[in-house]
Amino acid sequence: MPRGHQERLPVMVAELFREAGLAPRDVTNIGVTLGPGSFTGLRVGLSFAKGLASGLGLALKGVGTLEVLTVHPSLEGREALAVINGGRGTFYVQHGQNAPQAIGFADLANLSDIRVLTGPAVNEVKSEFPDAEVLVQDWPSLAALAALTLLPGHDDVTPLYMRGADAVASTRGIITLAPQVPA
Repeated sequence: MPRGHQERLPVMVAELFREAGLAPRDVTNIGVTLGPGSFTGLRVGLSFAKGLASGLGLALKGVGTLEVLTVHPSLEGREALAVINGGRGTFYVQHGQNAPQAIGFADLANLSDIRVLTGPAVNEVKSEFPDAEVLVQDWPSLAALAALTLLPGHDDVTPLYMRGADAVASTRGIITLAPQVPA
């Protein structure tokens, strides 16, 4: 959804608990994807997850979105190239357990030995890997996220933003109002 995450997320989670027949106190582990992603989307999701974890007295585990995409249950034992469109001609990719990287479309040709493509942007890059199998994932697998959060090494919950903020701080200084002195 392009807008309204902060209003919709708590409602969606409450609906999920109701549909599953569970209460928040039944939760034993909380995991959250860390991006790469947009500033607002990551902040909303991470803030909600932190609040839920704190309220329930549970540790919060964070996993990179590309990493979760590469360990989808259908990919067990196979290395995949996970691809997210970062906008502005940039793709964020991770091949197997290698470190994620930001590359331009032209740089995709430099990646070799790609047999499986996955992630929400696979259809945008498929032409560069005509022989690769495709597993489209618009969202990371919850089973993969749950499995990864149980492994050691996911205690850092620092968000991975796609790029720096578009907003720029003013260089004009701070505006102050002179106190009104009664005449």
